[in-house]
Amino acid sequence: KQWYQRRVAITAGISLKESHVSVRSRLYNVEKFKNVVKEEVSKLRSPPPNSDSEMGNITEKITDLVSPHRLPSKEELQEARKKFNPRAVDLYLKVFNSRTTAESPVMAFGKAVDLLSELNFNHYGDGHYPLSHYLREIVGPKKQDVAFPDFIQAISISVSRPIPLVYKQVFEEMDKDHNGRLDAKEVFSMMKEVNNKEYTWNEIEEFLAAIDHDHDGTMDYGEMLSAYYFNGGE
Repeated sequence: KQWYQRRVAITAGISLKESHVSVRSRLYNVEKFKNVVKEEVSKLRSPPPNSDSEMGNITEKITDLVSPHRLPSKEELQEARKKFNPRAVDLYLKVFNSRTTAESPVMAFGKAVDLLSELNFNHYGDGHYPLSHYLREIVGPKKQDVAFPDFIQAISISVSRPIPLVYKQVFEEMDKDHNGRLDAKEVFSMMKEVNNKEYTWNEIEEFLAAIDHDHDGTMDYGEMLSAYYFNGGE
């Protein structure tokens, strides 16, 4: 049995670490869930929420932790238009992923334009230019598929909060298998290049666990933006 376990460990190599990252991420989220519930329940006791909006925020926090993959409601998407932040990006990612598959996490250009229109993103530059023109500039003249980094880039320009293209470029460069997610090996390479620093596997696992909101053991583009762009690059 011990020989078999050693053989599996040698054969699996880094994948054992990656699966451990996923488990660690889930445990991190369980603790986070406990703390959020305690915090929000204490708010419900005394004093009560000041408004329906405050009560809605409490409900959203708990619901997101319980069901990280649920599709956003129409009201949540309307709210996301008002403030471009990590939560808004996460909501748009969920909508985008609902129209693609894990095997092919991209969308045909025309369908991406239709989805932007469905979300009421049609123009940029104070409404003077069709957003489809900017999306075409992002993906290039010949490419027919749109990935989420392209999609959210178009949204960011439409709301006048353009994401620096370097984030998209780094993510796409590190996403070696083009599945829209960075596994532990890819995150290890990304952090080493971005921060010009050597990291231990334990540090990588802790970083992934902290930002992996859907606790699947990987980092998607929204989680990368949350960790670096919206967090001031820390």
